[in-house]
Amino acid sequence: MSNKDKILEAATELFHLHGYDRTSIDMLIKKAGVSKSNFYYYFEGKEELGLSILTTLADNQIRELSEIMESDLNPVEQILECHKRTVSLHRNLLGQDIYGGSFFGNLALEQSSVNEKFRSVLEKYFQESEALIEGSLRRGIEQGFFRDDIDPGDASRFLHSQIEGAVLMAKIKKSLSPIEDVMKVGHRFFLKEEWLHLMDEE
Repeated sequence: MSNKDKILEAATELFHLHGYDRTSIDMLIKKAGVSKSNFYYYFEGKEELGLSILTTLADNQIRELSEIMESDLNPVEQILECHKRTVSLHRNLLGQDIYGGSFFGNLALEQSSVNEKFRSVLEKYFQESEALIEGSLRRGIEQGFFRDDIDPGDASRFLHSQIEGAVLMAKIKKSLSPIEDVMKVGHRFFLKEEWLHLMDEE
């Protein structure tokens, strides 16, 4: 692994667990096992590093979500696959010594009101995520899975907010149950009655 990759890996972990503001350059270089001069060879400072990590993680998340929403799965299956991956991710994170919750949610709470560069990347990420979910919900309405009296844009924003809130509660409770509860209940508001059994099968 290159020194740059060591820095990126260490910073991702530290930002996630301790927050951006509470992570110092000294903490980063100690965790990465590199010198301070080596750090500044690759990055002008912590902000550039943070933006690099945030942008990369956001792009990866959007790519993964796009692959699900562009797959041959029907709209209900697409949403359920997103749920499965979210639960699996946080189950693995909860198995670690310290549970960091949502990287994006943490950074949004900490930086969106004080750092316009971070806020802009986060806003773009959430908008793109919601647009992909909205597309799936819209197709689900057209195909008769979801109720036709819901607005797919409003529903997408609602679901996204519910999941982010559930991850925050999971962090507070150190339990996966808030996320699982949202997964069980969320789409029951939108599914037509004849398709509710699909949620029960999960």
